[in-house]
Amino acid sequence: MEVDYVWGTSSANVPVQKLEQHFRENFSSLQPEYYVKVPGRVNLIGEHVDYCGYSVFPMAIDQCIVVAAKRTTDRQTIELTNLCTERYENVSKNISDISAESLGKNPSWSNYFLCGVKGAREYLNDSQLKAVEKVGFLFAVTGNIPESSGLSSSSALVTAAVMATLVGYGVQISRLELAEISAKCERYIGTAGGGMDQAIAVNAKQGYAARIDFNPLAVKQFRLPADAKFVVAQSLAVKNKAASNDFNTRVVECRLASQIIAKKLNLEWEQMTALAKLQKSLDHSLDQMIELVHQHLHIDGYSKSEVCEILSVSEDRLDELSLTANTTEVTEFHLHRRALHVFEEAKRMEEFCRLCETSGAASDLGRLMDDSHSSLRYLYQCSHPDLEELVALCKLEGAYGCKLTGAGWGGCVVVMVPSDGAEGFVRSIRDQYYSNRETCGKRIDELVFATSPSEGACCVHVKPTSISDKITDQLPALVHL
Repeated sequence: MEVDYVWGTSSANVPVQKLEQHFRENFSSLQPEYYVKVPGRVNLIGEHVDYCGYSVFPMAIDQCIVVAAKRTTDRQTIELTNLCTERYENVSKNISDISAESLGKNPSWSNYFLCGVKGAREYLNDSQLKAVEKVGFLFAVTGNIPESSGLSSSSALVTAAVMATLVGYGVQISRLELAEISAKCERYIGTAGGGMDQAIAVNAKQGYAARIDFNPLAVKQFRLPADAKFVVAQSLAVKNKAASNDFNTRVVECRLASQIIAKKLNLEWEQMTALAKLQKSLDHSLDQMIELVHQHLHIDGYSKSEVCEILSVSEDRLDELSLTANTTEVTEFHLHRRALHVFEEAKRMEEFCRLCETSGAASDLGRLMDDSHSSLRYLYQCSHPDLEELVALCKLEGAYGCKLTGAGWGGCVVVMVPSDGAEGFVRSIRDQYYSNRETCGKRIDELVFATSPSEGACCVHVKPTSISDKITDQLPALVHL
């Protein structure tokens, strides 16, 4: 059976036919019932602000995760395999044995997927759980989103797992709910993200970028300049967010900045866990919040004991109220820099949206991207020497704007370039940046490529099934046929 056509030409590099063959080879010649596709993303502006409650402006890319799936009724077990067998082991897991404790101890590829299964089941009510109590799954996974590159491969994997599980259970769910569930359950792996990756992966529209708002989650689509195209380039420096505390330390620093400002303003500081929440409570403008940062946070780092003294709490209480499990041993927090970046980046995001609405020049949008990267480098300190080399090269080659995308500390840059020069730009970066670097066997078209805003998550049902009267054959409302 040929199913490549269901993804369209933009995902032609995803080996769906090979995935089906792999599925058959691993699961007794059985055929998948349905396929789920979830794209990666780049963020054009609004970096490291989503977990602070501020809006972001990402777009989905062509690269994606694809899951082939089939339900079983003999036992409540997940059988999981990856097309890349030389790197990823097969996993068999009883669904009832999937626990938050076990997931957080090992940030393996399979545990990211199992996070999604657990999150999907937590969405079910008691009657739904009873209806599927004997249902298990066969899952095979592949994808072409470069790992640890800032393109949201891990979030796409988690989201694909949530969606594949709910589709198999026949559970109706909205796209916004799916995004929120996926963001929540990824935290079982230990990453305290804010929800941008999941929101755009599920809600993206071909040809558009989207403004994602939080609390409540909302999505607004924006067309981008017709004379601009986007290029993604890998720095070849990789970072596993879940395997270090750098990302969560930034989350915690923003939280502490909010709480200390609140404390100094005699607010209920324990409740001020996000900078946006603090701003809303004060009913201040972003400019006023920037002024508060300068007034109440000193530029030098804060020791943990100093934070405790300001908040009048013990270290154990601070661990409980404000820190994550892997940041309790952090000895210094840079609160002024982090909060300043967040408020200034939120301002840049608002200006980016305004320019898009008024058909602003690509050069003006690019300037905001450049300013964002400078802030990420100097205030948020999440860049990398290889990223800086790549950014400098892109600017020399005539980019409108260039910035790191994703968590940072390596990964990718996203570049806005003139549409008529995109192919030449890609060739130039390929020849100058990658010619003397070890690419770890990756193809050059995986390392630097032009991309356009892609469609969000979708599902294709291969054939009807009648495995159980208790499971509806109707696909959820989010599915595109």
